[in-house]
Amino acid sequence: MSRPNQTHQIGIFMTTALVVGNMIGSGIFLLPSNLASLGGISIYGWVISGIGALLLAMMYGRLSKLVPKSGGPYQFPRAGFGEFIGFLSGWGYWVSVVLTNAAIAMVFAGYFINFIPVLQNNSNSPVIVALSAIWFLTWLNTQGVKSGGTMQLVTTLLKIIPLLAVTFAGFLLFNIDHFTPMNLSGKSDIFAIGAAVSLTLFAFMGVESATV
Repeated sequence: MSRPNQTHQIGIFMTTALVVGNMIGSGIFLLPSNLASLGGISIYGWVISGIGALLLAMMYGRLSKLVPKSGGPYQFPRAGFGEFIGFLSGWGYWVSVVLTNAAIAMVFAGYFINFIPVLQNNSNSPVIVALSAIWFLTWLNTQGVKSGGTMQLVTTLLKIIPLLAVTFAGFLLFNIDHFTPMNLSGKSDIFAIGAAVSLTLFAFMGVESATV
């Protein structure tokens, strides 16, 4: 039996980077400013979303053993409920990924332009930078899953480093007075926690990437 082409294989480190890299996207970098309006009560949102993401990961792990095929969110409902439900799940997942990629590309463009002043004077710069990033990554992925995995590993490390730096700085600047009052939303605690969950859950999306 011939061995599979190595360009179609990725190891445990690239697979891990794929999941971590997809989870650590624009959401985690934008959330602090969005959650600040809710106050310290947003921590409960992180806890609830974290538990939910862990349960999802365990569920996907179990399903991957029961249905050992590539495709993840498409293959699982297809195996359980048939072709039509599988198609709807796959189509819905694809649409969500396309929309998310567009949002991430625009966030990337916004940050990128801030480091290059000459681009700030051109109103078309955000669109050009965003489209260039999408097409470059599209081309890279056409070179094989291993090329995409290597890129994912590098970019994941680049994203983890600033997060670790911010976390370390946060411990040094920690002040308990910032948690008083806990709820800054002006609404009930239940509403504030629900709003925090809806925001923080976005930061955990991508946990299903390895199953795909």
